[in-house]
Amino acid sequence: CMRGHGVDSNLICGTIKAAGPKPDGLHSVAEAPKKPVKDLLPAVVLVALWDAKSNSVRNVGSGFVVDKKQGLIVTAGHILFDMEEGRSFGTPYFGLKNAKVVIGIIPEGKTPNNNNEASFRYFAKIVADDIHSMDACVVKITSRLENDVDDESLLGQQTEIMFDAQEGQLPTLKMTKRFELEETVRILGFNQAGEGWLEQGKHVNRSADFAKGYICKQFKLADDNTESESDDSSSSGGGFSPREEIVIMCPTIPGHSGGPCVNEEGKVVGILSRADPVDRQRCYLVPSNELK
Repeated sequence: CMRGHGVDSNLICGTIKAAGPKPDGLHSVAEAPKKPVKDLLPAVVLVALWDAKSNSVRNVGSGFVVDKKQGLIVTAGHILFDMEEGRSFGTPYFGLKNAKVVIGIIPEGKTPNNNNEASFRYFAKIVADDIHSMDACVVKITSRLENDVDDESLLGQQTEIMFDAQEGQLPTLKMTKRFELEETVRILGFNQAGEGWLEQGKHVNRSADFAKGYICKQFKLADDNTESESDDSSSSGGGFSPREEIVIMCPTIPGHSGGPCVNEEGKVVGILSRADPVDRQRCYLVPSNELK
């Protein structure tokens, strides 16, 4: 326990000690099962900013379903907001009047050859953000497409149907505020960096994957600076000053922004915000306690 008292692992895991001695003097060790990536990916979604006027996708990232009853999804703020310093900082949908958030999910029953590939199914809107203090936002599903779409150029040709929250078809991921230095984590998302003969920016990759790393640091503003920093950012309207971030060492991939960073139990520690401009292996997360 936290105070250094030792207990039998069987008391924690609810297992029963095997009767009799173990061969070769070995003792049974109960290990907590790890949540495999394949069980987590159905809750990971493709998030895109779609411009209805030009019928084109402007930005692409990742996210995860946090509440299936309300259709709430958490993703990175810079996918849907202008975060360039200046007067336009914090402008939702990058100022596009006909923009919508389009969500792609991994349908159930995909064939082995088409595994973990998302299809566009829902439209959503931004419902919560604190863009000056965290690179994150919450979007809410508003409608669904009559038919799933695999080609983003066909998004404007589908009839929209009112979203039925009672469908209960959306898997979710749980968040946790607990994490430790050196803890192994995985970032789940949709790689948009290009791969093989596919060039970056020439298409929307709908195949989910993951990257593995570990937590190396926690950054948090001092309490006496938090209020002043918040006031300064809100008054100037042109800056980004995160209150708290988790630093991890992990290979970063464009398109994974907003994707959940999960521990071995499959719980979300935070979402990917950005990579260090000097060391691309060093990434910054928006912690789950900020998302909550």
